[in-house]
Amino acid sequence: MKAVGRLQGKRIAVTRAAERAEGLASALRAEGAEVSICPTIAYAPPEDPAPLEAALRRLDRYDWIVFTSAAAVDALAEQGALPPPAHVRVAAVGKATAASIEARGGRVDLIPAEQNAEGLLAALHDVAGKRFLLPVADIARDALAAGLRARGAVADMVIAYRTVPGPGARELITLLCGRALDAILFSSPSTLRYLLDGMEQFGIDRSVARALLTGVALIAIGPTTARALRDEGLPVAAQAPTPDTGGVLQALYDGLAEKG
Repeated sequence: MKAVGRLQGKRIAVTRAAERAEGLASALRAEGAEVSICPTIAYAPPEDPAPLEAALRRLDRYDWIVFTSAAAVDALAEQGALPPPAHVRVAAVGKATAASIEARGGRVDLIPAEQNAEGLLAALHDVAGKRFLLPVADIARDALAAGLRARGAVADMVIAYRTVPGPGARELITLLCGRALDAILFSSPSTLRYLLDGMEQFGIDRSVARALLTGVALIAIGPTTARALRDEGLPVAAQAPTPDTGGVLQALYDGLAEKG
């Protein structure tokens, strides 16, 4: 007899970009969940590609490339920059980003134990005088670059892609209004922001939006996403201890139990 998964019958929405959602959705379905992929975020090329192209032309001058998202990996792969020159070391913020690099024939020299920008900064040693390339989103924080520069490194932040509203907000709003969800997974502050913007465009004001969202377990993948939820006055049912599938599953188990 097939074992019943711990998420059996739970209705879960995944808000990450469509190309990033299927692997996680498959893992959730394997646990018995009913999954709706509702990407509230999507990725687009930078408005001005020249800085990225210039950085990649001089890629051999860098000591490190630091990837803080799989989307940045995709952006460099599309430019033919992976794998990088053999002497350029590669850091990845987490296991999913590392897997994306390796799938494109690259190697990963560093994955921090704490899978976020702060963890990367702590894991990078002897950086004084080294040159770092940080391909990032247009809305990326500069904490990692600033931290490296404070320790004597040269850190070039270059916009590799833009975040834009995804096509899934309408479906997610419909599910929320129909009380057809038990949990929503938010993978970044932008996934929340674009959902709230979409709700506003559909005539749902913030107070009604908060009431609808408070009725489900809101799961944050990472501390910045948890902070974004709280800043909007929304309760965080659970925060994933790590951004990989195992961490997300644990957060769902905990968050749904907490929500009851």
